[in-house]
Amino acid sequence: MSRGAALREPKVRIGGRSVEFEVAARWVRSYFDESANRAAAAAKGGKPFAYPAYDRMATGSGPDELNDGDFLAPLLLNAGPTIAAVYSLQAVRPVLEAGLAAIPQDLALQTAVARGRHGPLLQGLIGVLDAQGKVPGIGLTKLTKVLHRKRPLFVPLFDRQVKACYYSTHVNYPMHPTPGRPEAVFFSTLAECMTRDLEEQPEQWEAVAAQAPDGVSLLRILDVVAWNLGLDSPAPTTP
Repeated sequence: MSRGAALREPKVRIGGRSVEFEVAARWVRSYFDESANRAAAAAKGGKPFAYPAYDRMATGSGPDELNDGDFLAPLLLNAGPTIAAVYSLQAVRPVLEAGLAAIPQDLALQTAVARGRHGPLLQGLIGVLDAQGKVPGIGLTKLTKVLHRKRPLFVPLFDRQVKACYYSTHVNYPMHPTPGRPEAVFFSTLAECMTRDLEEQPEQWEAVAAQAPDGVSLLRILDVVAWNLGLDSPAPTTP
């Protein structure tokens, strides 16, 4: 009997969408197959996934530091910044590094949400997007792909596929259009929704996480499943 068949609820839910456990497990196994990814990279026309290229990208910076190499990490997740965007990130580097330094390296998002600490800590990072004209060329997608590597237990990844899982006018989705909502508030709310999914389905997520190598954070695994789930229907852009 497969692990999925043994689960009390054989589906994995992310926001307003769900997928059979076996499908989610296959997505995770495939994405985090280092040998297959390296073989695909060496093959003509191969299409490797970004593990471990993104996760183990060596830039020479510490956990509270962001050097110019760190700003290029989103390239490995198909969200490369423009030249102008790199200059924008350089301009807010001190703010982002201060935000990282305020977050313990071992602090998990679930713990921070339970203690009510996630909002101010995320504000210290994502808040740079809420000052008009502060970071031209940078939005939540690129910024979170820069920051996740530094705090993989705490900072979720984000893109339009993830948004498609959580955000809709449909009643079954946990987040709905709210004009004028700051990016930091949007992201803090999204973090709460992700935490709820993980906490309400511990058995499912433990089984899904078992398909990935040791050391891969649960937020990274959730992102892989959400990315696949959200592929068929991009979300609207209004926060």
